[in-house]
Amino acid sequence: MAMKVRAFLLCCLMAGALQAQTIPMPFSDDAETRQISVTVTPDRRSMRGLPADLIRARRAMHAKQDVPDDSLRRLADHGDGLAAQRYVRRLIAQGKAQSSASDVAYYSAVAVGAGRVWTLPDMIEAMRLLDPNSEPRDRIREYIKVLYAHAWAGNTLALDAVVVFNGRDKLFGALSDSTRKKILAQGEQNADGKVELRMATALLAQDAPSEAALERARGLLEKAYGSRHLGIRTTAENLLVLMNTRYAGDG
Repeated sequence: MAMKVRAFLLCCLMAGALQAQTIPMPFSDDAETRQISVTVTPDRRSMRGLPADLIRARRAMHAKQDVPDDSLRRLADHGDGLAAQRYVRRLIAQGKAQSSASDVAYYSAVAVGAGRVWTLPDMIEAMRLLDPNSEPRDRIREYIKVLYAHAWAGNTLALDAVVVFNGRDKLFGALSDSTRKKILAQGEQNADGKVELRMATALLAQDAPSEAALERARGLLEKAYGSRHLGIRTTAENLLVLMNTRYAGDG
């Protein structure tokens, strides 16, 4: 199976058929590193400041009683991470993961930012469906705040998402030098080569990568080749061979 996955990845790059954001990266993270959680915005702990109807709704929620969608959403807007998580799960259960992708992503971010990291996969999956040109900037800022905090804390799922959503014409926009350095520093700390492989494939997936991009990709692949993960190491080796073949006559 691993050989089939690597062959598919190589074919995608050779054909230039996929955008960097959709290139598969089928190497699973350690479950423990995917669950690393930090509190970005403290969760609501009291009824203070809530209108009377939301006080009743919050009491009902904690009593595991049914609460209307609108009440869950409004509680989430008042900083209640549990309400945000339940609202996301309800949207998904109602089959609205695609039609309400922005709400799923945003309220997942509220939940994750309050320490409910179990909602992070839902957040990232919804973010893949968002249009960078129409998604509200305040929501994008929330995604950045939550993902970066978890990525720099060592959450490998969040770190991979930071790589995916940074770049020209992507949700977070062009990757800054400071963010690139932080990504690579965290990748080196993780020592699995996955970040380097993801960044290299993003560079190679460009329609016409520049000499500088090819040089960066080669350096990243050489680092990924030192991974302790056999699949990542082998894929990096294969891509280096592909680069030598495909770009041998360039320049």
